[in-house]
Amino acid sequence: ETGTLLRPLVFPPLLNDSSPLSPLPYPLPGTSQTFKRFGAVPVNARNMFEALARGEAVLLFPGGAREVFKRKGEAYRLFWSAESDFVRLAARLNASILPFAGLGGDESFTIAVDSQELLDAPASGPFFKDRISALPSFVQDDVFVPPVGLITPQRHYFLFGAPLSTIHISKTDREECDRLYSQVRTQVEEGITRLKKVRSADPYSRLPERRAYEAFYGMQAPFK
Repeated sequence: ETGTLLRPLVFPPLLNDSSPLSPLPYPLPGTSQTFKRFGAVPVNARNMFEALARGEAVLLFPGGAREVFKRKGEAYRLFWSAESDFVRLAARLNASILPFAGLGGDESFTIAVDSQELLDAPASGPFFKDRISALPSFVQDDVFVPPVGLITPQRHYFLFGAPLSTIHISKTDREECDRLYSQVRTQVEEGITRLKKVRSADPYSRLPERRAYEAFYGMQAPFK
């Protein structure tokens, strides 16, 4: 609607031509090319600052690989750093922060063996520990070890929160930056809670119902 192109900030190994987990085929072949096609760059403070300084909008997931590779029983938990670094960086450039929440991703993959179980297993642990030892880590327990499981497609729901301005916040005012950081996180958590209610009222939230509707009517199942 606005013609705004987001600059994705992604975990660096996803942009490598070769996988750090070789010979395992992860990331899947073509992943780096796909991300680069959308203008993705490695997530770090410099790339974020330069993109914002050029007037671009960046897409940042503060939980990093830790939130992507959740352990069993951790659906929709946030694993953000205790530090408000990205808020302080945004404040240097008077950038606004737009929180958003998503639902459906954590059910789209049913975990059989999670990342920690793979690291703890005698058969697989040494392999993964050796491969990830030199990789960056952005939050606690942020490891590039994909879980094993089954892809279970789900309907996805998204909700954008209220934009939060940094114009009146100094990057050196840690208390104010921490306060705004807490507001961003709260909006995301409240958005997830709201989307769960929306999904519970959606008659086509489950794949069988959507497939049946779409097969009968020849069109995408509506969102209600």
